Amino acid sequence: MVVIGLLAIFSVIVQSCQSPKNGLEAFRTKSLKRLHVLEAPPVQASVKFQGPGGKEMSLDAYRGKYVLLNVWATWCPPCVAEMPSLDQLQALRGGDNFEVVTISMDRQAVHASEFFEKYKLNNLTPWHDASFAMNVRVRARGLPISIIYDRNGREIGRVSGEADWASEEALKLIDHLLERPF
Repeated sequence: MVVIGLLAIFSVIVQSCQSPKNGLEAFRTKSLKRLHVLEAPPVQASVKFQGPGGKEMSLDAYRGKYVLLNVWATWCPPCVAEMPSLDQLQALRGGDNFEVVTISMDRQAVHASEFFEKYKLNNLTPWHDASFAMNVRVRARGLPISIIYDRNGREIGRVSGEADWASEEALKLIDHLLERPF
């Protein structure tokens, strides 16, 4: 009996020392089945990227917002397939507290801009990483990769591969994040 009591106390102590989950695992369903929450997420990438007219930007500029970073390329079929849903997500939830940031890994920035025009992706900015460092800095094993950062720039989840970001489960995930207090 004493042994069982000691084991129960030990179990409670071990569980209390573990880092708490952020609750995103509940959204790992349907098109978000590849949602992965890292136990030790990497530091937010500090790579500079360019936008229309050569405007330079970094992810630090989005502090205070939740960010869905999507690293993609026009030559990547799964990337191309998910871009309309990212555009729709930005239209539905983008604003003061949330932003979809898509960064192209194409050889030239003009490829992403032309793609956005051709497919009428009007809610997103065609950012481009001329250094091609972003893919490495976010530890992507392939494209597309979508990483969710909290308001402090900490990674809280990632999806490797294509997802439907305008799906019911994705919208519920973003709503869940936006309901959190600062």
